[in-house]
Amino acid sequence: MNLSDLLRENKARQIKPDLQQAQECLTAAKRDIKTAKKLLSEDCDWAFSVAYNAMLQSTRALMFAEGYAAKGDEPHKTAVEYAEVKLGAKLPNETRLFEQMRKKRHISVYEKAGSISEYEAKSAIETAEKFFSEIEKRLKVQFL
Repeated sequence: MNLSDLLRENKARQIKPDLQQAQECLTAAKRDIKTAKKLLSEDCDWAFSVAYNAMLQSTRALMFAEGYAAKGDEPHKTAVEYAEVKLGAKLPNETRLFEQMRKKRHISVYEKAGSISEYEAKSAIETAEKFFSEIEKRLKVQFL
């Protein structure tokens, strides 16, 4: 998968780069990491889901800054694929985890509550922090 594939398959579309929207997504991601840490001692499912959302928001920030937006019925999957294209070389394990987290989050939210272990929630938070840090660094260098 590459960026051309995402565009050709109508999963993403080009937009005018939106640095304000990118900053808002980074702010949300930072908030979500903080919230996930607080939730860890009370609810691993939600800590995991909020950490996943931090990764999603971080990726959306990158997309908006670079002039792309998800399109179609699967915006979360498109964000994961975009992250793989843009971050896969730098964060190969984390981009693989992002896809696994997307699927696991869906199960914990829609199918089976209580399916996330404390270890998985902690790992999700650590992964979200790495994602956020890398994307924030890229955006500061390139755009902000």
